[in-house]
Amino acid sequence: MLARQVDRFAEGLAGRASRIHVEHQHMTLAITEDYEAYPDWVSGRLLQVGATVMADPFDLRLDHLSFANRSVALRPSRAVQPLKALQRDLMRATRDAGVALRGEWSFSPHQTLFYRDGAAGQRRIEGFGWRVEDFVLICSHVGRTHHEELGRWPLRGGAQLSLF
Repeated sequence: MLARQVDRFAEGLAGRASRIHVEHQHMTLAITEDYEAYPDWVSGRLLQVGATVMADPFDLRLDHLSFANRSVALRPSRAVQPLKALQRDLMRATRDAGVALRGEWSFSPHQTLFYRDGAAGQRRIEGFGWRVEDFVLICSHVGRTHHEELGRWPLRGGAQLSLF
């Protein structure tokens, strides 16, 4: 399983730092405002949004190791146009559904490996690659390290087929 390979890689770098649990590894495509208690209408609209997004499966390779002052993450070394298009479509559909997105957040494709204090830096690595075939709606219960999967949708192509 790829997530376990990534975790073993992170373990070799992290030392005593707090790694992201295998089941929490992800790449955030959009993020809403935080809520004390998540309103049902928000999750209902986001479930509708997920069902409307159309995109083709694509290949993704994270081959760049990025050290920030507080975290270490895997990133793609070049722009991945299908990923950017999927993210843009999700953001647009979410706004159109009337769901507020976090204002100060901007998309920067990465997968956080662990958190630590340290110097910034970066380097290329052999990396990890896979075929992206679906996307997931996760409710992250803030401050509780609890993530709940609310929906999952396959990437099924950008064109609707018609019999007529």
